[in-house]
Amino acid sequence: MMPAITHRIIATALSLGLTVPSAQALTVRTAGEPETVTSWQRDACARSDAPDTPARAFRDAGGTVHLVASHSTARALTGPSLDAVRPNCAVIFQGHGQDDPRLHDDRSWISSFYTADGNTVHALISNEFHAQKRPALCPSGEYMRCWRNSITAAVSTDGGASFQLSAAPPGHTVATLPYPYSGDAGQRTGYFAPSNIIRHGDHWYAFIWAERFRAQKRGACLLRTDDIADPQAWRGWDGKSFSVRFVRDGQEGEAAEMHTCAPVAPGMLQGTVRSVVRHRASGLFIATLAMSRDGVSGIWTTTSRDLLSWSKPDLLWAAPLLFRYGCGDTAAFDYPALLDPASESRNFEDAGRTAYVYMTRLNLDKCKITWNRDLIRLPVEILGDKP
Repeated sequence: MMPAITHRIIATALSLGLTVPSAQALTVRTAGEPETVTSWQRDACARSDAPDTPARAFRDAGGTVHLVASHSTARALTGPSLDAVRPNCAVIFQGHGQDDPRLHDDRSWISSFYTADGNTVHALISNEFHAQKRPALCPSGEYMRCWRNSITAAVSTDGGASFQLSAAPPGHTVATLPYPYSGDAGQRTGYFAPSNIIRHGDHWYAFIWAERFRAQKRGACLLRTDDIADPQAWRGWDGKSFSVRFVRDGQEGEAAEMHTCAPVAPGMLQGTVRSVVRHRASGLFIATLAMSRDGVSGIWTTTSRDLLSWSKPDLLWAAPLLFRYGCGDTAAFDYPALLDPASESRNFEDAGRTAYVYMTRLNLDKCKITWNRDLIRLPVEILGDKP
């Protein structure tokens, strides 16, 4: 096990914006066949009740586990343990369909959670502005050409039973491009898909995905904050330190490049970081990604000591993916998240020798994605450093 002093040294280096040489990767390998957690045909509370975000879990103050892997109308699975959660049809959160893109409150996917006491639960949201439904803003009427995404925040004060925006819009905004929304940009733009929130040293961290747009480069951006209750306290990595302060829609007229984040380890993190957990025995962080690399599509893992330098990804499980499948495939997969039912963290931030990679199986119908999606989990084992 890594000595406590080593953990402190790494945490100090990260707080100063220093990188630690990338760690030799752990071996994460499959340990069985996928298991079905929920079946859309059997368990859906509504037609749109389908897993559309990576699985996130936390324990409330009473010991109940909440597992959330939902669509924009969010519901949770609840139960006495991660192994025993069952569908709960109560809606815990949804966006408000606001027509003004400056409010960052249209269709919202609640994606990441963190609680210190099991009563107050902070969350990050992936907010999609669907301008194709507003012809004046999107003359083409094409979803992908007019899609602007931002990261916002919500909070629960009842242990995760319900969530509200952390502040009145747009004060709940965490990260958005510094450019005013301009309608038909010809591509999706903004910041997407926050990973789970993980505590390290004196800060909380989360990855987001950035698409290339003007000064913003494409890749995985790392955010951190020392005040998880304040949406505006999050700062992005600029390549040297966590000094990027996000501004909304060019509100201050400052140089845009000052308010865009620098992708972390672009040669390694070539896809959206869906989850990050700490391996208990080694102290290394393990990230899971769904991506294509070296001509192979599937679920990949990579490791790091400091969240900034990452090892060469290892293929965990080859599979067709949401954005990379063939018409001969019966299903596609996405949203891999590593969770250990025996985690010692209230927020399932760590993993031991055995765990599961939870993911969504999208059952294809004549080569098309439909609502028919299942939440599954793949048993894995995590071994020591490679020989």
